[in-house]
Amino acid sequence: MRKSRNRKNEENKRRFEAIKDLMSTFAMATVAVVAAVTLIPASPKAEIIKAVALTDEIVYQVNITDQDNALDLSTVFVVLENQLEYYEHAINLGENSGYFTDLEQNTEYRLSVYGNKGFGQERLDTLKITTKEKIGGTILSVTPDQMDFMTTYDVDISINDPTLAYTSIDLYYGYSYGHGTEFEYQSIAITSNRETIVLTDIYTYEPFHIYLEATTVDDTIILDEIWVTPKFELYTSLYMDFINSEEIGFYVYNDMSIESISYQMNIYKNDFLIRTDQVILLEGEYGENQFVIKDLSPGTTYTFECLATYQNPQTLRQETQIVYQEETTTLDSYTYTFSIETFDDYMEVTINLNDPNNYFQYAYFETYETLDDQYMYLDGQSYIFDVNPNDKSISFTIFIPTSSDYQIIIGMQSQNNFLITQIIEIIILN
Repeated sequence: MRKSRNRKNEENKRRFEAIKDLMSTFAMATVAVVAAVTLIPASPKAEIIKAVALTDEIVYQVNITDQDNALDLSTVFVVLENQLEYYEHAINLGENSGYFTDLEQNTEYRLSVYGNKGFGQERLDTLKITTKEKIGGTILSVTPDQMDFMTTYDVDISINDPTLAYTSIDLYYGYSYGHGTEFEYQSIAITSNRETIVLTDIYTYEPFHIYLEATTVDDTIILDEIWVTPKFELYTSLYMDFINSEEIGFYVYNDMSIESISYQMNIYKNDFLIRTDQVILLEGEYGENQFVIKDLSPGTTYTFECLATYQNPQTLRQETQIVYQEETTTLDSYTYTFSIETFDDYMEVTINLNDPNNYFQYAYFETYETLDDQYMYLDGQSYIFDVNPNDKSISFTIFIPTSSDYQIIIGMQSQNNFLITQIIEIIILN
C-alpha cells in the first residue's frame, strides 16, 4: 500500500514538473512575442534652433529629421503652453520658423516640438521662455511660397524703437553664387514697425542669410539674423533614348546632391499595371546613366511611370517621387538578319531588313575606345539601305581599332526620328 502511494506521489511530481516546464516555455515565448511587438523605432530628432521672447509674442525656428520614417507627419507640431494656455502650429519636417502672438506679458511658457511615431505624442525638444519687452528688431518668420518655376519668401518683421534711436533700418539678404565665393547681399528699407517683406529673387539651393541692420547717429548695429535653408527638391530627369518594337531605352540624369537613388518603372497597359521593373543603371558611352525596358510587345501602347527613391538630405527621411510619366507606342513588327565576318584589321557587315512600315532608312556603326571606364569616340559612319523589291540590305566595312580596349556598336536608325533605333550588335574587347 505504501509502495502504491509512493508511486502515485512520483507520478504527480512528474506531472507537476512537466506542467511547470510547459508554462515556462509558454512564458518565454510570450515574452519574445511582446518584445517583438513593442520594438520601438529610433526616435526622430528635433532641435529648437532659435527662440526669441517679445512683449506678447514668442518667435521660434526649429529643425526636424526622421531617418527611420517613424513619424506620422500629420502629428508634428510646435506647441507653446503653460498651466492656463495652449497653442500649437502644424509644421513640416526640415526647417520651420514662425511665432505665437497675443500672449500674456511677463509670463513663462514651455516651447516644445511634438510628434507621434505610433505610441502617442512624444516631446522631441523643449525649453522654457518668458515673454518680455525686447528693444530693437526681430525677424518673426521666413515662409516659403511655392509659385510656378520659382519660390518666393515672405519675411515678417517686428520693430520696437520707443526712443527713436534708429535713423534707418534695412533688411539684408544674400547668398553665394558658387561654392567658395563670398555672399552678395541686397537690401530693402524697413519703413514701419510691422512689415511683411516678399523676397522674389532667391536663386540658390544652399542656406542663405537674412539680417536686420539699424543705423544710429553713431554706428550701425545688427538687430537680428536668421539662416534659411531652401526646401530640398529632387533634380533628377529622365529622357527617352530610343524605341523599337520590343524595347525602349532611357537616359537618367541623377541629382548630384544625392548619394544613392534607386529607380523602378511601373508599366501600364489600358490603365492596368502589368509589371514593375527594378531599374539597373548602366553607364553609357558618354557617361550618362542608361537603362532599357525589354520584352515589350510590338505595336502596343504603354504608359511608363518611373519612381525615384532616395533619402532627403534635409529631413533624412526616405522619399519616393515620380520623375517620368509618358504614354508611348512601340513600333510594329519588322525582321532582320545580319552577318559579321572578321579579318585581320577589319570587319565586313551585311544586314538584310524586312521593314513593312519603312521605319529604318540607314544602318550605322560607332567605335569607342574604352579605357578606365571612359568612352572616347574614335570613328563612325552611316549607310543608306539599298531598297529591294521585298526588303532592304546594306554591306559595309568597319576597321578594327588599334586600341586594346574598344567597343563597336552596330545598329539601324530612322532618318526622320532619331529615337527610332535598333541596336543590332555590340562588340566589346577588353
